[in-house]
Amino acid sequence: MHVYANTGLILTASFMTLGIVREMAGVRTVVGIVASIVGLVLLVYAGLDFNNVFFVQKMLTKADIPVYDRSVVVPAFLGLLILLDGSFVLGLKRIFSLSIHLLGNFVWLLALFQLNQNLVVPTTEISAYQQVFVLVFIGVVFFIVGIIVNDIPQRKK
Repeated sequence: MHVYANTGLILTASFMTLGIVREMAGVRTVVGIVASIVGLVLLVYAGLDFNNVFFVQKMLTKADIPVYDRSVVVPAFLGLLILLDGSFVLGLKRIFSLSIHLLGNFVWLLALFQLNQNLVVPTTEISAYQQVFVLVFIGVVFFIVGIIVNDIPQRKK
């Protein structure tokens, strides 16, 4: 048992040493892959919770909306955002596009916060959800512009 533990420690130390020695692109790749996996796990978690809450427990009343908020909406929105961030980090070529992407992240998180506020105390006013929709739309536009800016070919020096 101790042999396996020591081997694991040696492998961990080796990978950490290799990680430190690698250039920034290696770190960016690892961060992008980890973020993508975390985002995907959150999306799967939200999907399974939706299946459980909606189909198994049959929670279909207005009083059940806060349960959907906690177990479905927040993990799904955060999972999608983290998945987008991971895939963006993997393909990052220009630092300027990162600033546009971060602005999209800020708008997306603001929309998630407003949606969370609307769902914690179930709000049925359409204008409250229209603001969330507009913010999500603006966030998506920032993400798309960031991707376009990132994919513009760089000039050769």
